Amino acid sequence: MRAWTNGWDIYAPRKNLIAHQYRPGRMGLPKFWGSVGRTYGRGRAFYHKIQDEVIERVKHMVGYPESTREIIEAQHNAHVLTEIEHYGLGQVRSREAFIDLVKIDMVNKQCHNLKWCNQGELL
Repeated sequence: MRAWTNGWDIYAPRKNLIAHQYRPGRMGLPKFWGSVGRTYGRGRAFYHKIQDEVIERVKHMVGYPESTREIIEAQHNAHVLTEIEHYGLGQVRSREAFIDLVKIDMVNKQCHNLKWCNQGELL
């Protein structure tokens, strides 16, 4: 959403050319959240707090009705929106235009079929 509202176009190749195999746990490698906890020395509870705050920030940017600025501030979580004007959405295209493009229904929390992505159709 951030890239698209800043003017970047989104393309969905009709064929997967590269992929990411996410299995560091089975290979004995640390996952991101595990390394954050070790780095900050705060254990498992620490990264759940970070994760919750990141999700709240993203939900605010996306426009979920339960994550408005007023609600976040009323919950004493205003720090979640720090620098949102610099690291939020772009000014080239609107959030609403993106929501329409990707067919997200915020009220019913549903995603609808994207022919341009799932079936490779041109817009």
